[in-house]
Amino acid sequence: MKKMTDPVLSVRLPKELDERLARAAKRLDLSKNDIARHAIRAAVTAVEAVEFQVQLPLVMEVKTRSL
Repeated sequence: MKKMTDPVLSVRLPKELDERLARAAKRLDLSKNDIARHAIRAAVTAVEAVEFQVQLPLVMEVKTRSL
């Protein structure tokens, strides 16, 4: 029986963005894949929340927690 796997998405990133993603992943002790998956999930949720009324490129705001 064949094991079901998650769909795969390939994305080409400019070198500068890939380097930034790699640095963030290292500092957060996550994989680049983990960060990308969370970012895509957040973007899709944001687009759905405004009923697909967006302008591209999509600009997202990061909310910081106060301590």
